[in-house]
Amino acid sequence: MSHGSSPASRGPALTEIDRSAAPVYVRWERQLPGLMDRLGVAPVGVVQVGAHVGQEVPALVRCGFRRLVMVEPNRDHSAALARELGRHLAGRPEPEGGRPSQEVVMAAAGRERGTATLHVTEYDQQASLLAPLPPMTVTRLDTTEVIPVREVQDGCNVLVVDAQGAELDVLAGADLDRLDLAVIEGSAEARYRRGATRQAVAAFMQARGWRLVANWTHARANVADMAWLAPTTTLRAAYRADRS
Repeated sequence: MSHGSSPASRGPALTEIDRSAAPVYVRWERQLPGLMDRLGVAPVGVVQVGAHVGQEVPALVRCGFRRLVMVEPNRDHSAALARELGRHLAGRPEPEGGRPSQEVVMAAAGRERGTATLHVTEYDQQASLLAPLPPMTVTRLDTTEVIPVREVQDGCNVLVVDAQGAELDVLAGADLDRLDLAVIEGSAEARYRRGATRQAVAAFMQARGWRLVANWTHARANVADMAWLAPTTTLRAAYRADRS
């Protein structure tokens, strides 16, 4: 994601660390543990939409999450995802409620259950349910299952979204009332046909009372990861009760 000005970034003030950050891309997962600690968001569980090959799994484990749900539509990445989860979650205690500590969902996230076409580009981490705009080109078309986040988010209070333009569909399929924090990648300009911009994502979140608390820009211009705090907390108190 990339730094830049947007209606979201001109909204509520960012945290001190974000205002003073150097103008280079600091990956969101490196900043997430400190941000959650400052906000008082407990690391109960996380749903990551667009998990790719699991490159953020080590950082998510360092956050202390007790449950990781990895959602990824490109089946080429299933083995790598399972390998990363097994490597970094081995021997960790199971979360409360009888849920597994790890779950891989090989599907796209959307508004409702169904099937859709996945556009795989020459940069496979930019695969999307939406057709890419030039200069990106499609290398193949796959049929993928579509599952709303609300069906897989039990035991999770944090949502991470990297959906390549389909962010609004992902958010519409999530039960936001059961989440504390959301980290959403967005672009200032659409890179996919009918793709959402980060301004559209900001309007969606602000209309539901969520507050922008961090904005981490990418090396690529116009792309940024935005962290949003829920208007109310959900699993935070239950987590602390379990740990006491």
